[in-house]
Amino acid sequence: MFCPFQLSKDGVEMQFATNHLGHFLLTNLLLDTMKATAKSTGIEGRIVNLSSVAHHHTYPKGIDFDNLNDEKIYNDKMAYGQSKLANLLHAKELSRRLKEEGANITVNSVHPGLIMTNLMRHSLFS
Repeated sequence: MFCPFQLSKDGVEMQFATNHLGHFLLTNLLLDTMKATAKSTGIEGRIVNLSSVAHHHTYPKGIDFDNLNDEKIYNDKMAYGQSKLANLLHAKELSRRLKEEGANITVNSVHPGLIMTNLMRHSLFS
């Protein structure tokens, strides 16, 4: 959270890789099993993405895919907000697709609230 610029081993800006791509991949790896389980048991599946009110504080264009890894324009707070906006947009689109498909799975994105923890270690506010 609000960390200095760095790239993941895959060459993606670290906050976006950690906060969005990792969760996106995990969700997609589990999705077929979730669909099958919800269908066979009749119990609704639930996907909950942890987002943040910080999704309001992104780069001017929102998610700037063309400059995702550009260290020159990197802003730790906007990069964090961008990653959290990606969580929200993914939840919304996945929910739409699952509903259209008739899958018995809900998708939500939540803001957990604010608390001063070690997550703020890279921030001027800590």
